[in-house]
Amino acid sequence: MESFLQLIHEITKYGSEPVSDSNKLVSLKKSLGDLYALYLNLNSNFDEQLYEEVQRLDYAEVYAYVKVNFPEFGWYRSSTISFEIDQNPELLVEDAIDDLTDLIIDLSEVAWRLKNTSLNDGLWYFNTLMKIHSEAHLLNILIYLKALEA
Repeated sequence: MESFLQLIHEITKYGSEPVSDSNKLVSLKKSLGDLYALYLNLNSNFDEQLYEEVQRLDYAEVYAYVKVNFPEFGWYRSSTISFEIDQNPELLVEDAIDDLTDLIIDLSEVAWRLKNTSLNDGLWYFNTLMKIHSEAHLLNILIYLKALEA
């Protein structure tokens, strides 16, 4: 559990403080890859106990820190995936700062649960948040980071 919390911290720190590290992009990419590998290999069990709800971080505050830490992040284009040959995908405009902000907020909730509820509760929430929300943001950031390398 400690290594999982450390991995979460390696990502969430960008939403809570200015980070001076000349290798931020490489460090973030590695941490996101490690997080995704953990998710893909995770088996979690629902903890049937009732716990108090976590207080979510303030979106605007996290967004502001991400923007300071990654001034090169911005808007990008993506598209919906169409499996029909005769359909054109819909073009979307997305925000890399928002992607990382949402991921940080979700991971902060997971960290709180791991520290204040139970291992099963934290892992189940991590798995659930990834399935319904965070995975898309994580993949978008990885693709964005790859595009920045070019």
